[in-house]
Amino acid sequence: MSEIRQRSPLNTTNNLSSTHPHISQPAQPGNALAASYLLKSSPTHHGQVMKLNVPLLYAMAPTWLQRILRTCPSPFRPSWKKRYMIQIGKYIYRYQINGSTSHQSKMKLKGTPISIDTVQSKPLHLTTYGLQTVNNQEIIAFAQDLPSSCSGYFSITTSGETRYYAVSSTEDANTWINSLRQGRQSNIELTLGHDKRPYPESWRYIDAIGEQRVNKNGRIKEIMKGSERKEMEMMEFMDGGATNRFS
Repeated sequence: MSEIRQRSPLNTTNNLSSTHPHISQPAQPGNALAASYLLKSSPTHHGQVMKLNVPLLYAMAPTWLQRILRTCPSPFRPSWKKRYMIQIGKYIYRYQINGSTSHQSKMKLKGTPISIDTVQSKPLHLTTYGLQTVNNQEIIAFAQDLPSSCSGYFSITTSGETRYYAVSSTEDANTWINSLRQGRQSNIELTLGHDKRPYPESWRYIDAIGEQRVNKNGRIKEIMKGSERKEMEMMEFMDGGATNRFS
C-alpha cells in the first residue's frame, strides 16, 4: 500500500530525530540512497509498482514481427517487472525488489534517479483491448498481457523517455500522479525561492547524494556514446579504405 506525505514546517531534522534518531546523523555516502534510509527519512510518497519492460528488439520490430515475438519466451516480449518507487526531495528513486518488500535491505537501486521537476505524469486508459494512451491512439499493452493484480495505470515522461507503471487500483494511480505533480510544482517553487517552508536537512543530504549519482551515470553514458561514435567512425574509415582498394 503506497503512502503520501506532504512537506510541512514540522518536518525538520530536529523534529524527526525524536521519532527516528538514526537520521539525526547523515547516512554514509555508500548507503544514503538505500531504500531503508529513504523510507526512514519521511518520503513524500512511496509504494510498490509494476513497470512495463519493453525489449529493444520488440520496440524496433514492425507490427507483424511483434505479433510473432509475443508468442516467444518472455525475454523477447513485453513484461511487467516488480519495482518499488520512493519520491523524496528532488528525485524519484526506483528499486528492484528481491523477495518481500519488508526486506528493505535487499532492494537494489535501479538506474538513474529521476528529477521530479522534469516529470510529466499522466493516467492511462484501461479498455477491452488493453492499456491505451489518454487519447486512445496507441495501445501500450494488450489486455492478456496486463498484470492480474493491478487495475490502475499511469505513465512518467522525462527527457523524452516514457515509462509505464501499474498499481493495485485507479485510486493508487491517481495518488501517484497527484503526488508527482505536486512535487514538481514544489521543486520549481523551491528553485525560484518562492517556497518558504523549512526543507528537511535529511532531504538536502539525500538530494546531494542523488545528484552525485545522476552526474556519475551521465558521465558514464557520455563515455559510452563517445566509444560508439569512435567505433562507427573507425568502421566507416575501414569501409572507405576497402572501397578505394577495389575501385
